[in-house]
Amino acid sequence: MFNLFKFKNDTHATPTGASVSPAIPEGTTLEQLRVELLQLMAQESSNHHRMGTIYNYIVEKRLAEKAGFKDARDYFSKHLADLSQATLTTYGAVANAFSEPVSRRFGVTCLSLLLSYKEAADLEVNPEDPGPTPIEVPDEKGQVTVQTFGACSVEQMRRALQHKRKPASTKPLPPEALLLAEQYTEAVALRFPKGKGTLVKVTVRNQKGKAVLDFKGIPLEQVNQLVLALTGELPPVNELP
Repeated sequence: MFNLFKFKNDTHATPTGASVSPAIPEGTTLEQLRVELLQLMAQESSNHHRMGTIYNYIVEKRLAEKAGFKDARDYFSKHLADLSQATLTTYGAVANAFSEPVSRRFGVTCLSLLLSYKEAADLEVNPEDPGPTPIEVPDEKGQVTVQTFGACSVEQMRRALQHKRKPASTKPLPPEALLLAEQYTEAVALRFPKGKGTLVKVTVRNQKGKAVLDFKGIPLEQVNQLVLALTGELPPVNELP
């Protein structure tokens, strides 16, 4: 039985000098091919993680600016035009959030989609072991089932992200609900002014035709300020169309 892996480094040079992978030996087993595919995937993910690490270093150390460029984007557009800014940003985000071993295990593309899903679904992800993260995956008919991130393919992650980004309802919120939400938002903003060391955020979303307010970043010792903001007299705001 031939061993596939002893041929992996035996590359052949083309007339132009580029290396070409050898032919697969006759008799190579399915398991051998599966293992090599996993190895190739891990190598690719490791390379992409490293590229993200390098990109982050260039940005954080402002190396492009020190070399006379406007910023890192300007430098890469001139000296690495074959690699898009979106790709570099993706690699950088994954490298910043996950270790290289995690990237080898799950793949940079899936992890990038997980970061987007994390924001859309507002859930916590363990960066050391994102595998158990619950993902709501719709099928072709729109039926949603929950499965772990580790069991999701790239296509399933894309469907899950698209599902999370869809509006909860096509029915618009009534103007009076939007006006009241704006008043609550303004009341909270008055109690938690910017520049005081806190970053309080109030958002309104459409949940099946009903306005829902979400509050984030309330310091525990200032919860009473939130209560006062919501129970006191609401400030007047301009009426919404």
